[in-house]
Amino acid sequence: MMVKKKNPRKPKKAKSNSARGPFMVGHPLNGLPSNIRRQFVLESVARSKAKYAELLPKLLESVSRLAPLHSVALMSTYGLMGAAERQDKAVGKGWKPRIQQGHVEYLQALCLRHPIDLENSHFPAPPDIQNYFDWIPALFEASQLIRHPGVAAEGENEITSQNRMAIAGVQEFIRGHTSVVRNWGYFKNVTRISRALFERIDEPFSRVFGLKLTKVIDIFESLVRQQEDRINDHREKIHQAFARKPSQGAMVDAFFAAYPEFHGELAEFRARLTAPGVSMQEAFGRILAMTDRLVAQLLIIDCEKLGPEHNVDPKVLGTFFNWLSIGLGDLDEVDPEALFLDNPVWLRPLIYFSRNSYFCALPQTLMSFVFPIVDELIHPYPDLAKKLSLARASFLEDEVAALFEKGLPGAQLSRGFKWREGSQQFESDLVIRYDTTILLVEAKSGKVSWPALRGAPARMIDHIRTLIVEPSDQSGKLAQRLQEDIERVRGGRPTQLRFPLPMEGITCVVRLSVTLHDFATLQSVPGMLAEADVLKNTFPLAPCMSLADLETVLDLFDEPHVRLHYLRRRAELLFKINTIGDELDMLGFYLDTSLDVGAMSKERNTFLLTGYSKKVDRYYTLLDEGIRIPKPQPNISAWFTRLCEQLSKRKHPGWSEIACALLSVSPTDQRTIERRVRKISAKVKVGKMPKDDHDAILSIPPAGMKQALAFLVKRSDGVGYGADSQNIAKASFETPYVEKSIVIVVDAMSDELTYLSAGLFIANERNPNMTVFL
Repeated sequence: MMVKKKNPRKPKKAKSNSARGPFMVGHPLNGLPSNIRRQFVLESVARSKAKYAELLPKLLESVSRLAPLHSVALMSTYGLMGAAERQDKAVGKGWKPRIQQGHVEYLQALCLRHPIDLENSHFPAPPDIQNYFDWIPALFEASQLIRHPGVAAEGENEITSQNRMAIAGVQEFIRGHTSVVRNWGYFKNVTRISRALFERIDEPFSRVFGLKLTKVIDIFESLVRQQEDRINDHREKIHQAFARKPSQGAMVDAFFAAYPEFHGELAEFRARLTAPGVSMQEAFGRILAMTDRLVAQLLIIDCEKLGPEHNVDPKVLGTFFNWLSIGLGDLDEVDPEALFLDNPVWLRPLIYFSRNSYFCALPQTLMSFVFPIVDELIHPYPDLAKKLSLARASFLEDEVAALFEKGLPGAQLSRGFKWREGSQQFESDLVIRYDTTILLVEAKSGKVSWPALRGAPARMIDHIRTLIVEPSDQSGKLAQRLQEDIERVRGGRPTQLRFPLPMEGITCVVRLSVTLHDFATLQSVPGMLAEADVLKNTFPLAPCMSLADLETVLDLFDEPHVRLHYLRRRAELLFKINTIGDELDMLGFYLDTSLDVGAMSKERNTFLLTGYSKKVDRYYTLLDEGIRIPKPQPNISAWFTRLCEQLSKRKHPGWSEIACALLSVSPTDQRTIERRVRKISAKVKVGKMPKDDHDAILSIPPAGMKQALAFLVKRSDGVGYGADSQNIAKASFETPYVEKSIVIVVDAMSDELTYLSAGLFIANERNPNMTVFL
């Protein structure tokens, strides 16, 4: 038997016609001298300041002149409430809405600075709404670029400048997220998590506020659906009334038949729409503008109607809504510039309209900010606040355990494992054994404060320490002790840790931290935190994700070994590559690449993943709307999928370790390996030895990766192949950094290339013979 080694893989340039995978481009400022880059940034900041100074006065003047409720209603419905069917097609084409929820919240706050002025306010015409669509996103962008962190002060030394700018970069990352981003989870995740948590304090909350907290979630979830239905029905009515009308006159007749409330304007309206030179398209546009006057009333909440629908006393509901509402004119002294990071609408999304009536253009805002809203409500009641604090901790641990029990069927779990390090005692939230992998999971339910979300340095660093670094260091200590005990078990010596799960045969220890609150997705960009020198961690940092993101990760993948592989690769690559994006962007990146980035170094490359979650977003957003489409699938070849299925069915000890090795091969290399194996198999099948006696393919990983992978092709009716597998493993261990070698023996007689055996060999200084799991 001869073995042909495959050279360490180098990153390949993406083909322009590729449908999947990352596309590598250089930053336009790379290679330029620092003084030129600084000048570019200063000019960009100056342009942003000029744009901001131009837009804000125009926006404030428009808001003061136009009817506030109609403005917010039209901005919200046209900007945020696209029909689900239209979203399905649009998202599939890379559609990205320009208007975000944060933009509408900002407009609502500006409108609340003015009382209703029926005599002087004007109904917003289509050009007025278009101005809002253009001005507000541009104003947000300018407000962020004004504080660009990449400007070094004159005379500032390079080290001080880089450190200051890195911290400023973290601050601006948080501020940008706080001002615009609202999706701490998909809608069903958000409502499920909120309802499951708050039912634990339903009774004490009800004694204070007159209704259960889960009932509040039910009401606002129904408001989101009701308002979507009302707007869609309104649009459908317009379409049915005016579609395929032969003339402007017929269109006008249909309009007034459908909307009798406008009969008083019939003569004038008919004259304008049937005048010479008015096209059908222009006439239809004017009719649409007229029907816009009805939109605001669709967003009015009447407690007398809503209360009975949810078995709540209307008076109790009205009193509760008073706590969640702001009246027009109540924000008259608020600085418009402060609203980007401190908007009262976030905690009080309703507008007081009249007794027991409220205007609600953004029912989803309550779900976006449900945790801080509830904290604000119960702040005056210390006993209730304490009950919620205790409920958060137990809830998070229960949820994480339940997710892993479902996501890794048959896994062994232990909660509250206590262990000592010197004179200190520690308690681990959750330890899991799945096949030969140990997962150490720390769950942190601590709140994220408003000052931290506004980028206040002291509070920001404190939260980074308590939510990200401390749980990571604790699991890091335990992982270190576990590795020592794993070596003792391999050497036949007794363990010292008294770990609650079996230690025999463990091949991998994976760490993970889970938070209840999303920290502006800051937990997803550890490279940025390391560059700012705010981590101060003792042990290598563990991946950190929110509960909502963990739920999505474990739900998206259908197979346990794929779920496990994703968590392992996240841990392995945490500091090997720099990324900018949240957990779901990383998930989208995994679907295309298996997180195989070859030999790329973090010193020279940053992966900008923002927006890579598009396929995942599309699936779950449409699922929220009741539209089922095929679930996004990892880019795994059919053959590698079959091999993993074989492994999972046979379930010999170590099977998941081998499956993870297969899944770590890049999609391109999976298909290349299959072609080469099939070529070898065709010769072996008919009894011919391949050219140069090469009946095996050995892939040595790039430096920094410790696991080699080999495929050996044999006839199923031939002699044994254990010795050949060991020889291949020995050949792989000639590379000093390779610690594990996996050898798959492929059946040349099988058209589907099923495997005959799969061996995991571990290099061991104590014993040069390898350990094998078959």
